[in-house]
Amino acid sequence: MLSFALHSPQMEKAMYALKIVFGFIFVLFIDTINRLQRIEAEADAEQQHHHDYNYETSLKAKKFYSQRNLYLTGFTLFLSLILERTSALVLELAKREEELKSAKNQTAEITKGQKRLIDMEDDYKKQVEVLNVQIRELKRQNLDYDTLKKQADQQQKEFDRLATEYNKLESTLKEGESKKDI
Repeated sequence: MLSFALHSPQMEKAMYALKIVFGFIFVLFIDTINRLQRIEAEADAEQQHHHDYNYETSLKAKKFYSQRNLYLTGFTLFLSLILERTSALVLELAKREEELKSAKNQTAEITKGQKRLIDMEDDYKKQVEVLNVQIRELKRQNLDYDTLKKQADQQQKEFDRLATEYNKLESTLKEGESKKDI
């Protein structure tokens, strides 16, 4: 409801109309002060002349009505100031509540985003650990492969040397047999 009052054009119009009414009451207050001063001046002027009880009674009644109107309009103006300040405070409270609500929503969204980022960071750390293990395994396999390759090269050289030696021996053996045949 306060948010309605905060953003409502009807509420703004009502506050404007209320200010006009209070302005009119202020004019009545000023008029009452002027009337009371005029009655006081008449009373002072009448005291110097003869005493007419009907005139004196009507003068006191006018003074009473003017004083009553002074108190009523003065009290109404005082209440208008209180009402104006209270309404300003209530509207300010409504604004602050809206700001608080939006700040809470933003904080909740930011917290969700941070939690999501922390989860992603944890996932990435796990992936990095897995990849580091795989790198170590691949390095070990690469080392094994290099060792196996060296062994294969050595065996190939040994095979070539033995094949060459075998061929020499065989050719020597054939030469020895062909010399025997001769």
